Amino acid sequence: AAGMITIELDPKDIQVGEVVVTARKKEELSLTNIEERDIASARVKVDMMDMRESGAITAADALQGKVSGLDIISSSGDPGSGSSLVIRGLSGMGNSQPLVVIDGIPQDKLNNFSLASADQEAISNRLNIPLQDIKSIEVLKDAASTAIYGAKGADGVLLIETYKGRLGKVQFDYTYKGSLNVQPPTIPMLSGDEYIMLQLEEWHNYKGIFEIPSEIAYDPDYSGFYNYSANTDWMSEVTQLGYTHDNYLSISGGGEKTRYFTSFSYVDETGTTVNTGAKTFSTRVNLDYFLSKKILFSIQFSYTNVNRELMKTVKKEDFKDRNVREMAYIKSPNMSIWEYDAYGDPTGEYFTPVTSYQGAGQFYFNPVAVAKLGSNHEYNNNLQNNFTLSYNIVRWLKFRETLSFQFNGNKSKNFLPYNALGTDWLEWTVNKAEEGNYMSTSIKTESQLSFDSPFDSSNHQLSGAVTWITDQFADEWMNLQSNKIPSVDINDPAVNGQINWIGTGSNERRNVGALLNLNYKFKDRYLVQGILRADAYSSFGNDHRWGLFKGVSVGWRISDEPFLGNLNFLGETMLRVSWGVAGREPNTTYGRF
Repeated sequence: AAGMITIELDPKDIQVGEVVVTARKKEELSLTNIEERDIASARVKVDMMDMRESGAITAADALQGKVSGLDIISSSGDPGSGSSLVIRGLSGMGNSQPLVVIDGIPQDKLNNFSLASADQEAISNRLNIPLQDIKSIEVLKDAASTAIYGAKGADGVLLIETYKGRLGKVQFDYTYKGSLNVQPPTIPMLSGDEYIMLQLEEWHNYKGIFEIPSEIAYDPDYSGFYNYSANTDWMSEVTQLGYTHDNYLSISGGGEKTRYFTSFSYVDETGTTVNTGAKTFSTRVNLDYFLSKKILFSIQFSYTNVNRELMKTVKKEDFKDRNVREMAYIKSPNMSIWEYDAYGDPTGEYFTPVTSYQGAGQFYFNPVAVAKLGSNHEYNNNLQNNFTLSYNIVRWLKFRETLSFQFNGNKSKNFLPYNALGTDWLEWTVNKAEEGNYMSTSIKTESQLSFDSPFDSSNHQLSGAVTWITDQFADEWMNLQSNKIPSVDINDPAVNGQINWIGTGSNERRNVGALLNLNYKFKDRYLVQGILRADAYSSFGNDHRWGLFKGVSVGWRISDEPFLGNLNFLGETMLRVSWGVAGREPNTTYGRF
């Protein structure tokens, strides 16, 4: 009935021992201003309370297999690397990262710029938010629902709601989760002896009589005999037992005027590939202050620091990267990890020949040497501060103003010494130090005037909102490479001038959006919802600055029909039909939209 207040009870909002009841309408940060049960578009909401007891560390892990049509693919085998999220049906425009919205604030989609290497995943929305902070995740799966976020929502939207403060005394919660990570069994590989036998059979079948290469001849008089008569399991040598230590502390409480929630998380992960790992620290503060019965002021602060050691990579013939695990699958198993002299005595160096029976040492490298001697670090800092002021003008009319600041800083460092790769030590590809720096800032504002049904009627209910949105984003990057060595002639054609290199770039874009959404419900059974958003984006081009996004959803709650009242097995069932227009801004300007 009109005017009814629904009280939702959640275990994190209850404290036994002291009971204080204050009637306040639940604050919603969504753009639609509509009750969850009345949503007629395609979306799925996952309650994360049950996921907290699972072994999942990240939100992406917890969502795995929980939402139909949502594919979650690990970006790489590195700890903390995040995941690629693909919503089937919305990913045909070439982007596999849906928009992430945390407590009503869209998170920046950063440029696809690789700081260190070509196959390093782009800086993007990684769900590094602690799982314990998340109350629920909602996935918007059709154009009718994603149109509300305009050009940013074309690849789908993930709505993340974090916990707020609770009424009652201060409560401290600490949890620790430890886990061991084991690499699954690899494809069965040949031993060194089996590999040489296969090579000899192939040579014999191809030529009949042939001269056996020294590397596979098993000749004790060959100076490199001990380097080419091993039985090396390369996959086993680059694999280790990984572990994860997850520490989480939260503090929450509140009184009549103030509610607060604060959390601290520290996750230490060791990868299953040698010399890989990640350490993540994050903190979050959600503060609600009731200035009066009509005015609510909210502050949200979050900070995340990630320190990662990534899997090492080396350029192959086509100048694409090959990581150490890929190399471990194709490296000749008869070759030794360590170098031996002609008498079988170890030299203390890794075995990295310039040329071998398999090929050039620059491309067919020793994966153990590269993994343990090379370095590939990445450091990331992400800070966000949001301010929201809500004013209930009258019972059915409310104004909300939101201001958000986001900052992201990323630094990468990598180095490959000459003794890790089978190549001349004067080659520009070794002894090369590389550093990449990336920084982005954005300022977002949202002014919304929302209304509930202004008239009391049991049959007709109308609600909606008018919203004005601005977004200003800027980023810049710098990449430095150097391997200048004394006595090297920079004019030498072999050096090709590639001793020192500095590259820089910057980007800036602005977005202004106007949004109108209306929701109509008749007899609590028939629903019609419409969305109309116009976006003016600096990426659209001078001639066509505006893009129009629209969506219509129709719902029929058939379980409430009188003639189906005896079919209790229906529960609350709704038939939904939706239509919408989606599109996203290009990386460069273009003529038509």
